[in-house]
Order: sequence, then C-alpha cells, then structure tokens
Amino acid sequence: MELNRLNSEINIKEIVKTYKNNYGKIFHEFITVQSDFLSDIYNRYNKDLDAANIVLYFARNLHEKTLRERDRDLDFNISFEKFWDNADKTKQDNRRIIDIAESTGLPKETARRKVNNLIKSKVLLKNKTSISWCPPLDQRKSYTAVVDRQINQISKLVQFIAIHLEFKISKDKINIELKKHFSFFWYHYIKTQLGYLKMWQEEFNDLELILIALQVVIQANLSYRKKDVSYEQHFASTPNNIKFKNEKDNSVSATSVSEVTGVPRATCIRKLEKLNKMKIVRKDIQSKRYYVDLKNLQNNAINSRRISESTIQMFSEFYSIVLKALARKEN
Repeated sequence: MELNRLNSEINIKEIVKTYKNNYGKIFHEFITVQSDFLSDIYNRYNKDLDAANIVLYFARNLHEKTLRERDRDLDFNISFEKFWDNADKTKQDNRRIIDIAESTGLPKETARRKVNNLIKSKVLLKNKTSISWCPPLDQRKSYTAVVDRQINQISKLVQFIAIHLEFKISKDKINIELKKHFSFFWYHYIKTQLGYLKMWQEEFNDLELILIALQVVIQANLSYRKKDVSYEQHFASTPNNIKFKNEKDNSVSATSVSEVTGVPRATCIRKLEKLNKMKIVRKDIQSKRYYVDLKNLQNNAINSRRISESTIQMFSEFYSIVLKALARKEN
C-alpha cells in the first residue's frame, strides 16, 4: 500500500486495530520509547517526575501559543531549529495553580510546592504574578539535545507502526518532518504525554512507580516481543503467551533499574518492594532480583485492560496526526 493512500484510508480506528493485531511487537517498542522519555524528563527536572509533568504542562501551552502565529502568517517558521527564538518572542499566558493541578492530576498544594521549586531552580520564571517557562541558556542546550534524541526515537516507533500498516516511509523522512513542523507535532505529543501521566498519577499517586515498573516489563518483553500475539490473545491467556523456561531469567536488579532510569538505587529498592506488595512484580529472595508476576498479571494495574485501552487510544491519535501529515506532504 502506497503512502499517498494513507490520508484517505488510515484513521485512528485503523491504527488502533493494527496496534492490537500486532500487540506483542508494537507494545515492546512503545514501552521502550516511553521508558526513555520518562527517564529523560525525570533526570532533567530535579529527579522529580511530578515537577517534569508540570514543565510539560507549560511547554504544551508554549507550543500552542507558538502555533497561533500561524493564524497571522501561514509561513511562520515553527521548526525545531527556531524553537527557542519563537519562545523568546511568545507571550505566555499566566497559569493558575488550580489549572496546573487539574491538567497533571496533582493535588493543588503539591502543584504549588513543585512550581515554587521549579522557580527556585530557574526552570520556571516568575514575573510578579505571572509564571512562564523560560529556562536559561545552559538548560536550553541540554533540552535541545534531549528532545533531538526523543524525536529520533519517536520517528523509529512511527516507522515501525507504518510498516505494520503496510506503508513505506523512512525514519529519516519522519524525523525531518517532525523537526520542520516541531511546535505542531510536539504540542500534540506533549498533550498525549500529559494525558498518559495524569492517568498513572490517578492510578498510583506516584509516577516513579510506572517508570520503575516499565523496566521490569521491558525485561519480560525481551522474549514476549518475538511472539505474534494479538491484543485479545494477550488478555485471553497472558501467562501462557509469555511463559518462560524460567521467569527469573527475565528478571532485573534494583542496580540495573537505577542505572537505566537515573533513580537512586535506594529509591528503586523501596519502589520495587512496593510493586512487589502490589503483586505487580515478584522478588527472588536469593538473587534479590525482580520479575513480572505472571500469576497476577491480568489483575494488576500495569496490565489493566482499561489502562491498556486508554493508552492505545491516546497514542494512536498522535500516530495518526504524524502519518496523515506525512501523507499530505507526499501528495
């Protein structure tokens, strides 16, 4: 199927269907990208995912304001290269703590405290009663490097999904398009991530749990991803689909989780123990390593059908935006 037929034939419903039909393979690619994204923002913003979530909220609003420039000038440059120039020229709207709390799922007082900490670390700028996202030069350089890597990972994931949709598109083309219309795509991507994080905030009330749990799931999926397992097969008989010769062979240590995520080892141990009590992971007493609790997999939050449906739906909306934009370009 040629790419120029994408715009007329592919919609969110079709992407969701393709995602579910190829669930075993696509899910592994997704959680790998998602783990990297969460690790990046965790380490960038004071090793605090709640604070990172708040920055995402401000970043989304900045991109939205940048896009409004297109209302006055269709040729306005919203590229990755011009992002910070545009940011300096854009008057950001004042945001209330209650609005931040609503968008992130954080309690109001927690949001207020995190915002104050971000102001102290100069991530956010307070001018009288107005608060905006205006980081100093050194933070901008590191942000650019991190986002450049994230764009590359997203391009790879979108290409992987396009392959399963039987559309031919190179990762480089996707990468170029994402950077050329950066504020447009990044607004939608951050909006999607905010929805994802709010969902987990409401589920766990602790975003670090999902960051750490993803590492255990990724390790389990090193075998699972090779299986041609659909979404329905996964939920019908999960333990049979991902049964290993030895579950413990697909385990992970607190040290390795710490190295990958940047979360301090002591914190990783504490969070993994909490996940163990929640029957999301199991701990091998002898090796002190953790692995997915297959017996309770279908009953825990990580594998909840409700959460899986929401995740697939919200990210499929983003994938459809990217793929349709690519189709229009080709046409």
